[in-house]
Amino acid sequence: MVVSKAERLIADLGPQIDRIPKHQRYRFAVRLEAALWELVRRLIEAATSGQKSKVYRADEQIRYLHALLRHGAERRLLGAKRVGEAAGQLSEIGAMVGAWRQRLK
Repeated sequence: MVVSKAERLIADLGPQIDRIPKHQRYRFAVRLEAALWELVRRLIEAATSGQKSKVYRADEQIRYLHALLRHGAERRLLGAKRVGEAAGQLSEIGAMVGAWRQRLK
């Protein structure tokens, strides 16, 4: 469930990422897209391993993505409305990971 939400986030942000100006595409867009796919990878690893450390790594990735989204909004590389929606989706994923982390304690 949480992995599908992360994949949905990628699909929703895709058009916004494609509209980032070329001069920022490598510096920001590639980094953002790679971080989103890294989140999916970390969530899958956490789900298949059941290790607490991997759940914490997924949580760290969520925090990193929040920072990238804030940076994109501040530099006006991403629309503020879309960043707000993406941050909401990311917060929902974070809440799910947080609950997962609590179950593992």
